[in-house]
Amino acid sequence: MSLKVKQIIIGLLGLLFLLSLVFVQWMEVARKRQEAGLVTHAISIPAKSAACVKCHSESSPGITDHWTGSTHAEKGVGCVECHQAQTGDADAYTHYGELIATIVTPKDCSHCHEEITKEFMASHHAKAGNILASLDNFLAETVEGARVPFNPHSSTPGRDFDIVNGMASVDTGCKQCHGSEIALEGTDGSSITVKDLQPDKNGKPTNLQAVALIKKTNDGRPVLQASSWPNTGIGRLNLDGSLGSCSACHSRHDFSPRRARQPENCGKCHLGPDHPQKEIYEESKHGVAFRDLREKMNLDADEWVLGKDYSQAPTCATCHMSGHSRNGGRITHDPGVRISWTNRPPVSLVMDTDIDGKVITEQDPDDRQKLIHSSWLDKRLEMQQVCLHCHTQNYIDAFYKQYDDFVVNYNEKFAKPGKQLMATLKEQNLLTPKDFDEEIEWTWFYLWHHEGRRARHGASMMAPDYAHWHGMYEVAERFYMELIPQAREIIEHARAEGNEQSAIIVEGVVEGILARPEHEWFEQQKKLAEAAPANTREPVAKDLVEAVESDSDGSAEVNVE
Repeated sequence: MSLKVKQIIIGLLGLLFLLSLVFVQWMEVARKRQEAGLVTHAISIPAKSAACVKCHSESSPGITDHWTGSTHAEKGVGCVECHQAQTGDADAYTHYGELIATIVTPKDCSHCHEEITKEFMASHHAKAGNILASLDNFLAETVEGARVPFNPHSSTPGRDFDIVNGMASVDTGCKQCHGSEIALEGTDGSSITVKDLQPDKNGKPTNLQAVALIKKTNDGRPVLQASSWPNTGIGRLNLDGSLGSCSACHSRHDFSPRRARQPENCGKCHLGPDHPQKEIYEESKHGVAFRDLREKMNLDADEWVLGKDYSQAPTCATCHMSGHSRNGGRITHDPGVRISWTNRPPVSLVMDTDIDGKVITEQDPDDRQKLIHSSWLDKRLEMQQVCLHCHTQNYIDAFYKQYDDFVVNYNEKFAKPGKQLMATLKEQNLLTPKDFDEEIEWTWFYLWHHEGRRARHGASMMAPDYAHWHGMYEVAERFYMELIPQAREIIEHARAEGNEQSAIIVEGVVEGILARPEHEWFEQQKKLAEAAPANTREPVAKDLVEAVESDSDGSAEVNVE
Protein backbone atom coordinates (compact mmCIF):
# COMPACT_ATOMS: atom_id res chain seq x y z
CA MET A 1 0.00 0.00 0.00
CA SER A 2 1.48 3.30 -1.09
CA LEU A 3 1.94 6.27 1.18
CA LYS A 4 -0.67 8.24 -0.75
CA VAL A 5 -3.30 5.52 -0.25
CA LYS A 6 -2.51 5.44 3.46
CA GLN A 7 -2.91 9.20 3.65
CA ILE A 8 -6.29 9.00 1.91
CA ILE A 9 -7.50 6.27 4.29
CA ILE A 10 -6.31 8.23 7.33
CA GLY A 11 -7.99 11.35 5.96
CA LEU A 12 -11.27 9.52 5.40
CA LEU A 13 -11.12 8.00 8.89
CA GLY A 14 -10.43 11.41 10.36
CA LEU A 15 -13.35 12.91 8.44
CA LEU A 16 -15.58 10.04 9.55
CA PHE A 17 -14.53 10.62 13.16
CA LEU A 18 -15.21 14.35 12.85
CA LEU A 19 -18.66 13.68 11.35
CA SER A 20 -19.44 11.26 14.18
CA LEU A 21 -18.55 13.94 16.74
CA VAL A 22 -20.78 16.44 14.97
CA PHE A 23 -23.60 13.87 14.85
CA VAL A 24 -23.29 13.06 18.57
CA GLN A 25 -23.30 16.77 19.41
CA TRP A 26 -26.34 17.30 17.19
CA MET A 27 -28.14 14.43 18.93
CA GLU A 28 -27.32 15.89 22.36
CA VAL A 29 -28.55 19.35 21.35
CA ALA A 30 -31.71 17.83 19.88
CA ARG A 31 -32.29 15.87 23.09
CA LYS A 32 -31.87 18.97 25.25
CA ARG A 33 -34.15 20.99 23.00
CA GLN A 34 -36.76 18.26 23.26
CA GLU A 35 -36.43 18.11 27.05
CA ALA A 36 -36.76 21.88 27.22
CA GLY A 37 -39.96 21.71 25.14
CA LEU A 38 -38.43 23.69 22.27
CA VAL A 39 -39.03 21.09 19.57
CA THR A 40 -42.14 21.48 17.48
CA HIS A 41 -43.85 18.49 15.93
CA ALA A 42 -46.37 18.13 13.14
CA ILE A 43 -49.92 18.39 14.38
CA SER A 44 -53.05 16.85 12.93
CA ILE A 45 -56.24 18.83 13.45
CA PRO A 46 -59.34 16.66 13.02
CA ALA A 47 -62.03 18.16 10.80
CA LYS A 48 -64.53 18.26 13.66
CA SER A 49 -62.13 20.22 15.84
CA ALA A 50 -60.78 22.63 13.21
CA ALA A 51 -63.30 25.35 14.03
CA CYS A 52 -62.61 24.94 17.76
CA VAL A 53 -58.87 25.37 17.29
CA LYS A 54 -59.33 28.40 15.06
CA CYS A 55 -61.73 30.15 17.47
CA HIS A 56 -59.86 29.32 20.68
CA SER A 57 -56.54 30.36 19.14
CA GLU A 58 -57.95 33.86 19.22
CA SER A 59 -60.17 33.80 22.33
CA SER A 60 -58.03 31.67 24.66
CA PRO A 61 -54.66 31.00 22.98
CA GLY A 62 -53.21 29.34 26.07
CA ILE A 63 -55.53 26.39 25.56
CA THR A 64 -54.58 25.79 21.94
CA ASP A 65 -50.90 26.48 22.63
CA HIS A 66 -50.85 23.71 25.21
CA TRP A 67 -52.81 21.40 22.96
CA THR A 68 -50.53 21.89 19.95
CA GLY A 69 -47.61 20.73 22.09
CA SER A 70 -49.38 17.53 23.07
CA THR A 71 -49.24 13.96 21.82
CA HIS A 72 -52.98 14.31 21.27
CA ALA A 73 -52.36 16.99 18.64
CA GLU A 74 -49.68 14.87 17.03
CA LYS A 75 -52.03 11.89 16.77
CA GLY A 76 -55.12 13.82 15.68
CA VAL A 77 -57.08 13.86 18.93
CA GLY A 78 -58.72 17.27 19.15
CA CYS A 79 -61.24 19.24 21.17
CA VAL A 80 -64.41 17.45 20.08
CA GLU A 81 -62.82 14.02 20.44
CA CYS A 82 -62.41 14.59 24.19
CA HIS A 83 -65.32 16.93 24.95
CA GLN A 84 -67.94 15.20 22.83
CA ALA A 85 -71.13 14.20 24.65
CA GLN A 86 -74.00 11.89 23.89
CA THR A 87 -77.69 12.69 23.72
CA GLY A 88 -79.11 12.20 27.19
CA ASP A 89 -75.94 13.15 29.10
CA ALA A 90 -76.87 15.40 32.01
CA ASP A 91 -74.28 18.07 31.20
CA ALA A 92 -74.49 17.95 27.39
CA TYR A 93 -75.18 21.04 25.29
CA THR A 94 -74.84 22.09 21.67
CA HIS A 95 -71.89 24.39 21.00
CA TYR A 96 -71.46 25.66 17.42
CA GLY A 97 -73.06 22.53 16.03
CA GLU A 98 -71.31 19.98 18.23
CA LEU A 99 -72.84 18.24 21.26
CA ILE A 100 -70.23 18.59 23.99
CA ALA A 101 -69.72 18.66 27.77
CA THR A 102 -67.44 21.02 29.68
CA ILE A 103 -65.99 18.41 32.04
CA VAL A 104 -63.95 15.53 30.63
CA THR A 105 -64.20 12.55 32.98
CA PRO A 106 -62.24 9.29 33.28
CA LYS A 107 -65.16 7.60 31.53
CA ASP A 108 -64.47 9.86 28.53
CA CYS A 109 -60.75 9.07 28.65
CA SER A 110 -61.53 5.34 28.81
CA HIS A 111 -62.66 5.40 25.16
CA CYS A 112 -58.96 5.36 24.27
CA HIS A 113 -57.30 4.45 27.58
CA GLU A 114 -59.54 1.63 28.81
CA GLU A 115 -57.09 -0.43 30.88
CA ILE A 116 -55.44 2.63 32.43
CA THR A 117 -58.85 3.97 33.45
CA LYS A 118 -59.83 0.67 35.10
CA GLU A 119 -56.58 0.65 37.05
CA PHE A 120 -56.98 4.26 38.14
CA MET A 121 -60.64 3.83 39.13
CA ALA A 122 -59.61 0.99 41.47
CA SER A 123 -56.94 3.12 43.17
CA HIS A 124 -57.01 5.03 46.43
CA HIS A 125 -56.48 8.19 44.38
CA ALA A 126 -59.88 7.76 42.69
CA LYS A 127 -61.52 7.35 46.11
CA ALA A 128 -59.95 10.49 47.57
CA GLY A 129 -63.33 12.21 47.43
CA ASN A 130 -64.39 10.07 50.39
CA ILE A 131 -62.83 12.77 52.58
CA LEU A 132 -66.07 14.69 52.08
CA ALA A 133 -67.50 12.79 55.06
CA SER A 134 -64.33 12.74 57.18
CA LEU A 135 -62.94 14.53 60.21
CA ASP A 136 -60.73 16.66 57.95
CA ASN A 137 -63.75 17.91 56.07
CA PHE A 138 -65.59 18.70 59.30
CA LEU A 139 -62.67 21.01 60.07
CA ALA A 140 -63.07 22.89 56.78
CA GLU A 141 -66.86 22.92 56.66
CA THR A 142 -67.64 23.75 60.27
CA VAL A 143 -64.57 24.74 62.29
CA GLU A 144 -63.04 26.95 59.58
CA GLY A 145 -66.35 28.04 58.06
CA ALA A 146 -70.01 27.11 58.38
CA ARG A 147 -72.33 24.68 56.67
CA VAL A 148 -74.87 27.44 56.21
CA PRO A 149 -74.40 30.98 54.83
CA PHE A 150 -74.09 33.65 57.49
CA ASN A 151 -74.20 37.44 57.78
CA PRO A 152 -70.97 39.47 57.50
CA HIS A 153 -69.38 40.71 60.70
CA SER A 154 -69.10 44.16 59.12
CA SER A 155 -69.06 45.77 55.67
CA THR A 156 -66.17 45.45 53.19
CA PRO A 157 -65.31 48.93 51.83
CA GLY A 158 -65.50 48.97 48.05
CA ARG A 159 -67.45 45.69 47.80
CA ASP A 160 -70.99 44.65 48.59
CA PHE A 161 -70.99 41.27 50.37
CA ASP A 162 -74.36 40.73 51.98
CA ILE A 163 -73.80 37.05 52.78
CA VAL A 164 -70.78 34.86 53.64
CA ASN A 165 -70.29 31.47 52.00
CA GLY A 166 -69.25 29.32 54.96
CA MET A 167 -68.18 26.50 52.64
CA ALA A 168 -65.48 28.59 50.95
CA SER A 169 -62.61 26.87 52.76
CA VAL A 170 -63.64 23.37 51.74
CA ASP A 171 -64.40 24.48 48.15
CA THR A 172 -60.96 26.00 47.57
CA GLY A 173 -59.01 23.74 49.90
CA CYS A 174 -60.09 20.15 50.51
CA LYS A 175 -61.98 19.68 47.26
CA GLN A 176 -59.19 20.96 45.02
CA CYS A 177 -57.01 17.99 45.97
CA HIS A 178 -59.50 15.35 47.08
CA GLY A 179 -62.15 16.20 44.51
CA SER A 180 -65.59 17.75 44.62
CA GLU A 181 -68.97 16.23 44.02
CA ILE A 182 -69.69 17.89 40.68
CA ALA A 183 -73.07 19.62 40.86
CA LEU A 184 -75.42 21.31 38.44
CA GLU A 185 -77.70 24.10 39.57
CA GLY A 186 -81.39 23.24 39.74
CA THR A 187 -84.18 25.57 38.70
CA ASP A 188 -85.59 25.22 42.22
CA GLY A 189 -82.29 26.30 43.82
CA SER A 190 -81.15 22.73 44.50
CA SER A 191 -77.84 21.07 43.71
CA ILE A 192 -78.06 18.14 41.29
CA THR A 193 -75.25 15.59 41.72
CA VAL A 194 -74.48 12.02 40.71
CA LYS A 195 -76.60 10.85 43.65
CA ASP A 196 -79.63 12.56 42.16
CA LEU A 197 -78.99 11.57 38.56
CA GLN A 198 -78.41 7.87 39.36
CA PRO A 199 -76.46 7.13 36.16
CA ASP A 200 -76.40 3.64 34.64
CA LYS A 201 -73.22 1.76 33.73
CA ASN A 202 -72.89 3.87 30.57
CA GLY A 203 -73.07 7.12 32.51
CA LYS A 204 -76.58 8.04 31.38
CA PRO A 205 -78.88 9.47 34.09
CA THR A 206 -81.84 7.29 35.01
CA ASN A 207 -83.63 9.85 37.18
CA LEU A 208 -85.34 11.96 34.53
CA GLN A 209 -87.05 14.14 37.14
CA ALA A 210 -83.62 15.32 38.28
CA VAL A 211 -82.61 15.94 34.66
CA ALA A 212 -85.70 18.07 34.13
CA LEU A 213 -84.69 20.31 37.03
CA ILE A 214 -81.27 21.21 35.56
CA LYS A 215 -80.90 24.96 35.14
CA LYS A 216 -79.59 26.12 31.75
CA THR A 217 -78.32 29.35 30.28
CA ASN A 218 -80.05 31.09 27.37
CA ASP A 219 -77.94 29.13 24.90
CA GLY A 220 -78.82 25.81 26.55
CA ARG A 221 -75.68 25.20 28.57
CA PRO A 222 -76.25 23.42 31.93
CA VAL A 223 -75.09 25.63 34.79
CA LEU A 224 -72.33 24.06 36.86
CA GLN A 225 -72.42 25.02 40.52
CA ALA A 226 -69.46 27.26 41.33
CA SER A 227 -68.75 25.40 44.57
CA SER A 228 -68.01 22.23 42.60
CA TRP A 229 -66.33 23.57 39.44
CA PRO A 230 -63.61 24.35 38.47
CA ASN A 231 -62.09 21.30 40.12
CA THR A 232 -59.37 18.83 39.21
CA GLY A 233 -59.34 16.95 42.52
CA ILE A 234 -58.09 13.43 41.98
CA GLY A 235 -61.12 11.83 43.66
CA ARG A 236 -63.77 13.95 41.97
CA LEU A 237 -67.30 12.49 41.88
CA ASN A 238 -68.47 13.03 38.33
CA LEU A 239 -72.01 13.31 36.96
CA ASP A 240 -71.60 10.16 34.86
CA GLY A 241 -70.74 8.04 37.90
CA SER A 242 -67.01 7.87 37.24
CA LEU A 243 -64.52 8.76 39.95
CA GLY A 244 -61.51 11.02 39.69
CA SER A 245 -59.87 13.38 37.28
CA CYS A 246 -57.10 12.35 34.89
CA SER A 247 -56.08 16.01 34.58
CA ALA A 248 -55.18 16.06 38.28
CA CYS A 249 -51.83 14.61 37.19
CA HIS A 250 -51.94 15.01 33.40
CA SER A 251 -52.62 18.75 33.22
CA ARG A 252 -54.95 19.87 30.46
CA HIS A 253 -54.58 20.61 27.61
CA ASP A 254 -51.15 19.20 26.85
CA PHE A 255 -51.42 16.17 29.20
CA SER A 256 -47.65 16.15 29.39
CA PRO A 257 -46.05 12.85 30.50
CA ARG A 258 -42.87 14.83 31.14
CA ARG A 259 -44.63 16.99 33.74
CA ALA A 260 -46.36 14.02 35.37
CA ARG A 261 -42.98 12.34 35.85
CA GLN A 262 -41.56 15.20 37.92
CA PRO A 263 -42.02 15.60 41.70
CA GLU A 264 -43.39 19.15 41.38
CA ASN A 265 -46.47 17.66 39.74
CA CYS A 266 -47.32 15.67 42.89
CA GLY A 267 -46.57 18.72 45.03
CA LYS A 268 -49.96 20.28 44.30
CA CYS A 269 -51.41 18.01 46.98
CA HIS A 270 -48.61 16.06 48.64
CA LEU A 271 -47.04 18.82 50.71
CA GLY A 272 -47.74 20.85 53.83
CA PRO A 273 -47.82 20.18 57.57
CA ASP A 274 -49.80 16.94 57.49
CA HIS A 275 -48.34 15.12 54.47
CA PRO A 276 -45.15 16.88 53.29
CA GLN A 277 -44.04 14.17 50.86
CA LYS A 278 -42.65 16.70 48.39
CA GLU A 279 -40.56 18.48 51.03
CA ILE A 280 -39.45 15.10 52.41
CA TYR A 281 -38.41 13.96 48.94
CA GLU A 282 -36.44 17.17 48.41
CA GLU A 283 -34.50 16.57 51.65
CA SER A 284 -33.72 12.95 50.76
CA LYS A 285 -30.72 11.79 48.75
CA HIS A 286 -33.17 10.88 45.98
CA GLY A 287 -34.37 14.47 45.69
CA VAL A 288 -30.84 15.86 45.85
CA ALA A 289 -29.78 13.58 43.00
CA PHE A 290 -32.79 14.54 40.89
CA ARG A 291 -32.11 18.27 41.18
CA ASP A 292 -28.50 17.71 40.14
CA LEU A 293 -29.12 15.23 37.32
CA ARG A 294 -32.57 16.09 35.98
CA GLU A 295 -31.15 17.10 32.58
CA LYS A 296 -29.98 13.50 32.12
CA MET A 297 -33.29 11.95 33.15
CA ASN A 298 -34.65 11.65 29.58
CA LEU A 299 -37.99 12.97 30.82
CA ASP A 300 -39.42 13.25 27.31
CA ALA A 301 -38.86 9.59 26.46
CA ASP A 302 -41.85 7.79 24.98
CA GLU A 303 -41.79 4.98 27.54
CA TRP A 304 -39.48 6.29 30.32
CA VAL A 305 -38.45 2.92 31.72
CA LEU A 306 -36.14 2.89 34.74
CA GLY A 307 -32.95 1.01 33.92
CA LYS A 308 -33.43 1.56 30.21
CA ASP A 309 -34.22 5.23 29.54
CA TYR A 310 -32.69 6.60 32.76
CA SER A 311 -31.19 5.57 36.09
CA GLN A 312 -29.79 8.83 37.52
CA ALA A 313 -32.45 9.33 40.24
CA PRO A 314 -35.98 8.30 41.15
CA THR A 315 -38.96 10.65 41.24
CA CYS A 316 -42.34 10.07 42.90
CA ALA A 317 -43.56 8.49 39.67
CA THR A 318 -40.50 6.25 39.41
CA CYS A 319 -41.10 4.53 42.73
CA HIS A 320 -44.88 4.50 42.84
CA MET A 321 -46.11 4.24 39.25
CA SER A 322 -43.60 4.07 36.40
CA GLY A 323 -42.36 1.00 34.58
CA HIS A 324 -38.88 -0.43 35.05
CA SER A 325 -36.59 -3.00 33.51
CA ARG A 326 -37.55 -5.68 36.04
CA ASN A 327 -41.29 -5.64 35.28
CA GLY A 328 -41.17 -5.30 31.52
CA GLY A 329 -41.75 -1.54 31.65
CA ARG A 330 -45.31 -1.97 32.96
CA ILE A 331 -46.77 1.28 34.35
CA THR A 332 -49.39 1.28 37.11
CA HIS A 333 -51.97 4.00 37.69
CA ASP A 334 -52.62 2.68 41.20
CA PRO A 335 -49.82 4.07 43.39
CA GLY A 336 -50.95 1.88 46.28
CA VAL A 337 -49.65 -1.35 44.74
CA ARG A 338 -46.10 -0.65 45.98
CA ILE A 339 -46.90 0.69 49.47
CA SER A 340 -46.62 -1.74 52.41
CA TRP A 341 -47.75 0.57 55.26
CA THR A 342 -50.56 3.11 55.23
CA ASN A 343 -49.43 6.01 57.39
CA ARG A 344 -52.62 8.02 56.93
CA PRO A 345 -54.59 6.91 60.04
CA PRO A 346 -53.62 7.60 63.67
CA VAL A 347 -52.14 4.09 63.93
CA SER A 348 -50.27 2.87 60.85
CA LEU A 349 -51.74 -0.27 59.27
CA VAL A 350 -50.06 -2.91 57.13
CA MET A 351 -51.37 -2.78 53.58
CA ASP A 352 -53.19 -6.07 53.34
CA THR A 353 -56.06 -5.23 50.98
CA ASP A 354 -59.20 -7.05 49.88
CA ILE A 355 -60.65 -7.62 46.42
CA ASP A 356 -61.91 -4.02 46.36
CA GLY A 357 -58.54 -2.56 47.37
CA LYS A 358 -59.69 -1.66 50.89
CA VAL A 359 -57.26 -2.00 53.80
CA ILE A 360 -58.22 -5.01 55.92
CA THR A 361 -58.80 -4.24 59.60
CA GLU A 362 -59.87 -7.74 60.70
CA GLN A 363 -57.85 -8.81 63.76
CA ASP A 364 -58.40 -12.58 63.76
CA PRO A 365 -55.46 -14.12 61.81
CA ASP A 366 -57.51 -16.83 60.09
CA ASP A 367 -60.37 -14.55 59.12
CA ARG A 368 -57.90 -11.90 58.01
CA GLN A 369 -56.07 -14.32 55.74
CA LYS A 370 -59.32 -15.23 53.98
CA LEU A 371 -59.93 -11.58 53.07
CA ILE A 372 -56.47 -10.82 51.66
CA HIS A 373 -56.36 -10.28 47.92
CA SER A 374 -53.02 -8.42 47.91
CA SER A 375 -50.74 -8.61 50.95
CA TRP A 376 -48.39 -5.99 52.34
CA LEU A 377 -45.52 -8.28 51.38
CA ASP A 378 -46.70 -8.44 47.76
CA LYS A 379 -46.66 -4.66 47.67
CA ARG A 380 -43.25 -4.40 49.33
CA LEU A 381 -41.72 -6.82 46.85
CA GLU A 382 -43.16 -4.69 44.03
CA MET A 383 -41.41 -1.63 45.46
CA GLN A 384 -38.17 -3.50 46.07
CA GLN A 385 -37.99 -4.34 42.39
CA VAL A 386 -37.66 -0.61 41.81
CA CYS A 387 -35.09 -0.18 44.59
CA LEU A 388 -32.89 -2.96 43.17
CA HIS A 389 -32.02 -0.80 40.17
CA CYS A 390 -29.72 1.26 42.41
CA HIS A 391 -29.33 -0.66 45.70
CA THR A 392 -28.32 -4.15 46.78
CA GLN A 393 -30.80 -6.49 48.44
CA ASN A 394 -28.93 -6.28 51.76
CA TYR A 395 -29.17 -2.48 51.68
CA ILE A 396 -32.88 -2.61 50.87
CA ASP A 397 -33.64 -5.17 53.60
CA ALA A 398 -31.77 -3.08 56.17
CA PHE A 399 -33.67 0.06 55.13
CA TYR A 400 -37.01 -1.67 55.53
CA LYS A 401 -35.93 -3.00 58.93
CA GLN A 402 -35.27 0.60 60.00
CA TYR A 403 -38.58 1.75 58.54
CA ASP A 404 -40.62 -1.03 60.16
CA ASP A 405 -38.96 -0.44 63.52
CA PHE A 406 -39.70 3.28 63.29
CA VAL A 407 -43.39 2.81 62.46
CA VAL A 408 -43.84 0.19 65.19
CA ASN A 409 -42.14 2.45 67.74
CA TYR A 410 -44.49 5.31 66.83
CA ASN A 411 -47.53 3.03 66.91
CA GLU A 412 -46.76 1.37 70.21
CA LYS A 413 -45.29 4.25 72.21
CA PHE A 414 -47.59 7.08 71.20
CA ALA A 415 -50.37 6.25 68.73
CA LYS A 416 -52.03 3.27 70.38
CA PRO A 417 -51.80 4.75 73.92
CA GLY A 418 -53.11 8.09 72.64
CA LYS A 419 -55.97 6.42 70.80
CA GLN A 420 -56.83 4.38 73.92
CA LEU A 421 -56.80 7.49 76.10
CA MET A 422 -59.05 9.48 73.75
CA ALA A 423 -61.46 6.55 73.39
CA THR A 424 -61.68 6.16 77.18
CA LEU A 425 -62.42 9.86 77.64
CA LYS A 426 -65.25 9.53 75.10
CA GLU A 427 -66.59 6.33 76.66
CA GLN A 428 -66.69 7.96 80.08
CA ASN A 429 -68.52 10.99 78.67
CA LEU A 430 -65.71 13.29 79.76
CA LEU A 431 -65.63 14.68 76.23
CA THR A 432 -68.61 15.96 74.28
CA PRO A 433 -69.77 14.03 71.20
CA LYS A 434 -68.68 16.98 69.02
CA ASP A 435 -65.08 16.98 67.72
CA PHE A 436 -62.72 19.94 68.11
CA ASP A 437 -64.69 21.72 70.81
CA GLU A 438 -62.16 20.76 73.50
CA GLU A 439 -58.45 21.46 73.64
CA ILE A 440 -57.32 17.85 74.01
CA GLU A 441 -59.01 16.96 70.71
CA TRP A 442 -56.87 19.51 68.90
CA THR A 443 -53.80 18.19 70.71
CA TRP A 444 -54.49 14.60 69.69
CA PHE A 445 -55.23 15.65 66.10
CA TYR A 446 -51.92 17.52 65.82
CA LEU A 447 -50.07 14.56 67.32
CA TRP A 448 -51.15 11.93 64.81
CA HIS A 449 -52.42 13.95 61.84
CA HIS A 450 -49.52 16.39 61.58
CA GLU A 451 -46.45 15.39 63.58
CA GLY A 452 -47.15 11.66 63.45
CA ARG A 453 -47.64 11.60 59.72
CA ARG A 454 -44.56 13.76 59.14
CA ALA A 455 -42.48 11.36 61.19
CA ARG A 456 -43.71 8.24 59.42
CA HIS A 457 -43.45 9.74 55.95
CA GLY A 458 -39.97 11.02 56.76
CA ALA A 459 -38.89 7.51 57.72
CA SER A 460 -40.49 5.99 54.62
CA MET A 461 -38.60 8.30 52.25
CA MET A 462 -35.24 8.59 54.04
CA ALA A 463 -35.55 12.17 55.29
CA PRO A 464 -33.99 12.18 58.78
CA ASP A 465 -34.94 15.73 59.76
CA TYR A 466 -38.62 15.06 59.09
CA ALA A 467 -38.42 11.70 60.83
CA HIS A 468 -36.85 13.24 63.94
CA TRP A 469 -37.11 17.01 64.53
CA HIS A 470 -40.24 17.66 62.47
CA GLY A 471 -41.59 14.27 63.48
CA MET A 472 -40.95 12.15 66.55
CA TYR A 473 -39.53 15.02 68.61
CA GLU A 474 -42.76 16.96 68.13
CA VAL A 475 -44.88 13.83 68.69
CA ALA A 476 -43.14 13.26 72.02
CA GLU A 477 -43.42 16.91 73.09
CA ARG A 478 -47.11 16.95 72.20
CA PHE A 479 -47.72 13.68 74.07
CA TYR A 480 -45.86 14.44 77.30
CA MET A 481 -46.29 18.20 77.55
CA GLU A 482 -49.88 18.53 76.30
CA LEU A 483 -51.89 15.34 75.89
CA ILE A 484 -51.08 13.81 79.29
CA PRO A 485 -51.42 17.08 81.29
CA GLN A 486 -54.71 17.90 79.55
CA ALA A 487 -56.05 14.42 80.31
CA ARG A 488 -55.13 14.89 83.96
CA GLU A 489 -56.87 18.25 84.02
CA ILE A 490 -60.02 16.58 82.69
CA ILE A 491 -59.69 13.95 85.43
CA GLU A 492 -59.52 16.65 88.10
CA HIS A 493 -62.56 18.41 86.67
CA ALA A 494 -64.46 15.11 86.76
CA ARG A 495 -63.55 14.64 90.41
CA ALA A 496 -64.54 18.18 91.26
CA GLU A 497 -67.91 17.56 89.64
CA GLY A 498 -68.45 14.37 91.62
CA ASN A 499 -67.77 11.94 88.74
CA GLU A 500 -65.24 9.89 90.72
CA GLN A 501 -65.82 6.61 88.89
CA SER A 502 -65.02 8.06 85.47
CA ALA A 503 -62.03 9.91 86.92
CA ILE A 504 -60.66 6.66 88.35
CA ILE A 505 -61.08 4.80 85.03
CA VAL A 506 -59.33 7.46 82.95
CA GLU A 507 -56.64 7.95 85.58
CA GLY A 508 -56.00 4.22 85.46
CA VAL A 509 -55.39 4.45 81.73
CA VAL A 510 -53.02 7.42 82.11
CA GLU A 511 -51.04 5.88 84.94
CA GLY A 512 -50.99 2.52 83.19
CA ILE A 513 -49.46 4.12 80.12
CA LEU A 514 -46.84 6.06 82.08
CA ALA A 515 -45.92 3.02 84.18
CA ARG A 516 -44.74 1.12 81.13
CA PRO A 517 -40.94 0.91 80.70
CA GLU A 518 -40.91 3.12 77.59
CA HIS A 519 -42.62 5.96 79.48
CA GLU A 520 -41.11 5.40 82.91
CA TRP A 521 -38.41 8.04 82.40
CA PHE A 522 -40.97 10.84 82.16
CA GLU A 523 -41.86 11.15 85.83
CA GLN A 524 -38.90 9.34 87.32
CA GLN A 525 -37.17 12.50 88.50
CA LYS A 526 -40.46 13.89 89.83
CA LYS A 527 -41.07 10.71 91.83
CA LEU A 528 -37.52 10.74 93.14
CA ALA A 529 -37.90 14.38 94.15
CA GLU A 530 -41.22 13.69 95.85
CA ALA A 531 -39.71 10.75 97.71
CA ALA A 532 -36.66 12.75 98.87
CA PRO A 533 -36.69 14.74 102.14
CA ALA A 534 -37.96 18.30 101.72
CA ASN A 535 -34.58 19.90 102.45
CA THR A 536 -32.88 18.00 99.61
CA ARG A 537 -35.39 18.60 96.82
CA GLU A 538 -34.09 21.99 95.69
CA PRO A 539 -30.44 20.92 95.31
CA VAL A 540 -31.56 17.88 93.27
CA ALA A 541 -33.53 20.07 90.87
CA LYS A 542 -30.74 22.65 90.72
CA ASP A 543 -28.15 20.00 89.89
CA LEU A 544 -30.36 18.67 87.09
CA VAL A 545 -30.83 22.15 85.57
CA GLU A 546 -27.10 22.81 85.68
CA ALA A 547 -26.43 19.46 84.03
CA VAL A 548 -28.85 20.26 81.21
CA GLU A 549 -27.35 23.72 80.69
CA SER A 550 -23.83 22.31 80.55
CA ASP A 551 -24.96 19.91 77.84
CA SER A 552 -26.49 22.64 75.68
CA ASP A 553 -23.18 23.18 73.88
CA GLY A 554 -22.50 19.45 73.62
CA SER A 555 -19.90 19.48 76.40
CA ALA A 556 -21.65 17.05 78.73
CA GLU A 557 -24.37 14.43 78.88
CA VAL A 558 -27.27 14.13 81.30
CA ASN A 559 -27.91 10.85 83.04
CA VAL A 560 -31.49 10.81 84.28
CA GLU A 561 -31.40 7.23 85.54
